[in-house]
Amino acid sequence: MPIIRTMFHTQEYSEPYLSMALACTRDDAWLGHGYYFWKDEDDAIFWGQTAKKRVRRYSIYSAQIDCADVLDTVFDEEHYNFWLRSIDKAIKVLTIKSNRKPTIEDVNTYFIQKGGWGEKVTGILFQDIPSNETISKVVGFFYKKRIQLAAFDIKIITNFAHHFDGDC
Repeated sequence: MPIIRTMFHTQEYSEPYLSMALACTRDDAWLGHGYYFWKDEDDAIFWGQTAKKRVRRYSIYSAQIDCADVLDTVFDEEHYNFWLRSIDKAIKVLTIKSNRKPTIEDVNTYFIQKGGWGEKVTGILFQDIPSNETISKVVGFFYKKRIQLAAFDIKIITNFAHHFDGDC
């Protein structure tokens, strides 16, 4: 049964507008190669204002994401525990192999070489620690989760459309 969420994709401004999300293929991407989306528009805007300064403008796109087969490390305790066990196993293997603390690139490469998270996992929903004082309503208290999705299967992304443009 589909679990549909409206999410937001941030890119540097360009014309014509995108017809589909761009994949992030950086080796240091939080969750590996994938199509990155924010759960909240505020986080997509903040990302545009801080990470997309090269052209001084950014574009926000909205899309419907089918999260039925997404590894939900934010709201699903079973998924979160699986996530922790998997990451801990990768760290253990990589540390033994290299005799050093692994980098995020090392962990991402490990999962790519292993074949990903399993054939049914179409993405990962993840929460990082926000530190954006401009959107926090309480000084120094970041009570709102900053949730990001890395979609590994483009087929879970539908109704991708330009939402608005902003300035850095």
